Amino acid sequence: SLIFLLVIPFSFFILSHTIPLLYGIGLSFYNWRGKFVGFINYSTVLRDSMFWGSLKFTLIYASIVAVSMTFLGLFLGVFINQLKVGQTFVKSVILIPWAISLTAWGLLGQVALSKQFGVINDLLVRFGVIKAGVAWLGEPNLAKISVIVSRIYKDVWFSALLFLVARQTIPTELYDESKVCGAGSWQNFWYITLPLLKPNILFIGTVLFIFALQEFDLIFALTEGGPGFATEVASINIFRQGVRYGKYEYATAVATIWSLIVTVFVIIIFAPLQKRAIEK
Repeated sequence: SLIFLLVIPFSFFILSHTIPLLYGIGLSFYNWRGKFVGFINYSTVLRDSMFWGSLKFTLIYASIVAVSMTFLGLFLGVFINQLKVGQTFVKSVILIPWAISLTAWGLLGQVALSKQFGVINDLLVRFGVIKAGVAWLGEPNLAKISVIVSRIYKDVWFSALLFLVARQTIPTELYDESKVCGAGSWQNFWYITLPLLKPNILFIGTVLFIFALQEFDLIFALTEGGPGFATEVASINIFRQGVRYGKYEYATAVATIWSLIVTVFVIIIFAPLQKRAIEK
């Protein structure tokens, strides 16, 4: 009976996700007049340079964000674990940026990166790094760097907390024995901490990568995909096509293709890596 009670919410979860998914896929085979057009929407998407541009930046963005947050979080987590005093306070403080919504963070970023009155330009000018204010969000390459750094700076602290928890699960006896053998902090990290945290590194990195692939709020609030389409990710491309332009059928085709790409990444690339790490 207990299993039956669990089946009910699980079935509801499957249906609530499967029905909209199938409806969206079916919609992608029609045009805006409701006429069946087969794979025309899909062929149009595959010929759309804007789609490929958003796909390219999404993969670059997600890769840099995931790798940076994983390894910076790892080192921060290990460092916080070494603190003898104030560790609880530090753990509380580092969660503050993570608790701020992505939209609010993006709007704050607009202010901080403003060419005229942004605090970033003000500090760089004061320290003599630059002579005049820089349009961080007005130049394509700088805008790409800005959205990536902004995302990393916001949530690397949450990654650090995850690694801190993972580090504290390692038995202290291993480090005590290592200390008796004369090993230093670097040897402990390289030969004990890193190997034992390898499954955590792959898991956290995978989760961060998948989350970054779905990015919308921060980039939309910070640049709306601009300047031009320089920082447009897949989710913003879908929003632009479906909501702004009203091309819902076309947007569902974009969403379907993008979902397939993400699924392939997870199944073919990350799932085997996770399995291999756990088996080791």
